[in-house]
Amino acid sequence: MRGVLKYQFDGLRNAWHDGLNGEAKRSAIAFCLLAVIGFIACMALPELRERLVALVVDTISGLGAVNEDGTLSALGIFSNNLRACAFTMVYGLLPFIQLPALALGINAMLLGVLAAWYVAEGESILVYLAALLPHGIFELPALVLAFAMGLYVCGQLTRRCRRDENALHVWDCLVLISRMLLLVQLPLLAVAAVMEAYVTPLLISLFT
Repeated sequence: MRGVLKYQFDGLRNAWHDGLNGEAKRSAIAFCLLAVIGFIACMALPELRERLVALVVDTISGLGAVNEDGTLSALGIFSNNLRACAFTMVYGLLPFIQLPALALGINAMLLGVLAAWYVAEGESILVYLAALLPHGIFELPALVLAFAMGLYVCGQLTRRCRRDENALHVWDCLVLISRMLLLVQLPLLAVAAVMEAYVTPLLISLFT
């Protein structure tokens, strides 16, 4: 069993040194910049902020991440985040289009939107950080790695379409996506969901 896991992690390690690390760095930088842009835009444009917050609330309410009693569902959060990461990586199987970059932009901007909403409502930024950091230290790396993997496989398949024999085949990309999902993102998102459902509300209560 240990040998099998080592083999699977070695595949991810090889992709990391082959260019996945660069995509991860660029994705992390772009995510932070776009979140800041989203925050500034929503602070400057209150009407835009209200519309986007309403859209976020409607979207979250339809995801099944909230129980009937109003508490957060760890299972609902986990399944939604895992599905989002999986689709983000699978989008990369479409060469040339770079759909993972669009997913990155949307998620980053929404983070900035929520930060702007907290500040506009007169809440301390500490409340926002208390709501974000406990699960964010696990969830955000998983998201960034999903964006990075999607961009990496998109680049590989784009090169393959251009007849670069050194680029990965579709099957190789699917294997990489599966490894990232099962070995890295699944445990990260499981911990993040538990933290968001049970720890985050306790921390927020300290500020209210």
